[in-house]
Amino acid sequence: MSIFIDPRTIVCGTFGGLEPAAAPVVDKVDYWEDYTRRFFKSNGRDYTESESNVVRWLSADDRAPFVEMVRALLPILSSRADLSNIDLVILAHWLPDIHLGTSVTNFALHTLELTEGLGFAISDRGASAPLFALHCIERYLTGPRSKALLMVMDQKHLLYRSELVERIDPLNSASLVLVQRDEHGPLRYRGYRRHHGIASVGLAEQLRIMAQDLGLHPQACTLIADADIADQPGWPGPVLIQDRRLLCSAPFAALADLGPPGNDYLIVVHDELSLTGIGLSTG
Repeated sequence: MSIFIDPRTIVCGTFGGLEPAAAPVVDKVDYWEDYTRRFFKSNGRDYTESESNVVRWLSADDRAPFVEMVRALLPILSSRADLSNIDLVILAHWLPDIHLGTSVTNFALHTLELTEGLGFAISDRGASAPLFALHCIERYLTGPRSKALLMVMDQKHLLYRSELVERIDPLNSASLVLVQRDEHGPLRYRGYRRHHGIASVGLAEQLRIMAQDLGLHPQACTLIADADIADQPGWPGPVLIQDRRLLCSAPFAALADLGPPGNDYLIVVHDELSLTGIGLSTG
């Protein structure tokens, strides 16, 4: 059987300050500078003073830990759907939690009083992390297992400077998505694809190939993507440009805002010559 998503059971939000700045900041700078230096070294890079963002990371007045974003959104989703029998909780993110090492999936499992559920996190896949998470959910929801909670979130502050992050200027954002294995549902998951060596030139043709491979008709399929993908000529169907500042939550915020599904959807991420996508259909 297939897995399904109902846009009515997608809840999204952006957040300002969910906790105060670390105090006193001066007492914590050396510790986190040393942590960041060792983090760079473990990745084969030297860490320089010009790359430091530690003081801002500690003193920001809009800190948004993942747990606090879940705490804010979970009651809303619980009011829309039965979450008492969740079998799997997955956290998918690009930028790291501001509380490094916190088990956000364990927090959700505990809050929902789920004693048998499995929880884990997916990261290090950029903005495509939640698309891979759906692939994992489909593979896990077999036999008696029928429900998963996908938690998608990013927060804006890093311990070090990143030109890419500064250019995107992300928001603290999160989405909670209920995924169910059933015989019927508004949006049926059609599969996951990831192709390497895909340049921006001729990308529209690659998108058509991906859609057809997922059993979707490009002319009747809405493409959901960042503007640099969606603006390229050649895609024959409708286009929905998502808000890139929402990072991993962007496609789910777009789906939640659509109302009743009226089309099939191809959600894609193009990053460093990798094209990742999932298909959703109304049939």
